[in-house]
Amino acid sequence: MKVGFIGLGNMGSAIAVGLLDNGGLEPGQVQLANRSPGKAEDLCLRFPGAEVVKENGRLAEQCDIVFVSVRADQVLDVLKEISSQRQGSHLVITNGGFTLDQMEKICPGAVSKLIPSITMEVSRGVSLVCHGSRVKPEQRDILENILRKASMVKIVSEEQFEVTTDITSCGPALIAEMMGQFSSAGVRHGQIIPEEAWGMVLETLVGVALTLQNGIGVEELKSKVATKGGITEQGLRVLERELPGVFDRMMEATLAKHSMFRKRMSEQFDD
Repeated sequence: MKVGFIGLGNMGSAIAVGLLDNGGLEPGQVQLANRSPGKAEDLCLRFPGAEVVKENGRLAEQCDIVFVSVRADQVLDVLKEISSQRQGSHLVITNGGFTLDQMEKICPGAVSKLIPSITMEVSRGVSLVCHGSRVKPEQRDILENILRKASMVKIVSEEQFEVTTDITSCGPALIAEMMGQFSSAGVRHGQIIPEEAWGMVLETLVGVALTLQNGIGVEELKSKVATKGGITEQGLRVLERELPGVFDRMMEATLAKHSMFRKRMSEQFDD
């Protein structure tokens, strides 16, 4: 089986590195194509056996699965370029703007949508997947099993894609911002240097994640830390009062942006 990657920006590289680092793929199975070949060549140096392919169409001809991770304004052109090359290829598009119905009008074969997380590079995070109507059961199983080597795989409907994308794919940046602000507040209010504050916040974040992963719920963890009338309780009261509105406004802003992108890409498709 050959697997191709068209586009090696942040997300395309994260998928390729995550799968190659964690046994989802062997380097000899992988072909790489990118507008600037340097990124593909660098990955081939890191994973000897992977191959740089200069033409997207040639890559699509040779590969059973093709991950397309290009900018939104390039998706349509790439799909038109490769869709006629090999109808048996399973195209995996890492962009939520086009619907599966739209992409299936261009691509005669199997098409799935994938929203990965940048954290695939460290074998964590969630891969959101939605399969088109022409994806065969064996194609579905192969793709999902590959992705599970570097992430949790969650099958979602297209209607769920935007909110779940905010949680899983946007989430690393949003959580990093929250933790950065937490660290900065400590610096502003105490005699502590930024590096020390960040180190403490980061280690605490990892500990909380592992504790919650072990089965302790949020409310149980809060009760273990916050004694009645104590210091933590005071902090929690502020967060419980302020954070719901902050997160609602954040979701409203991101969903409005999703809607704008969806409209813009539909107009591009209609042209």
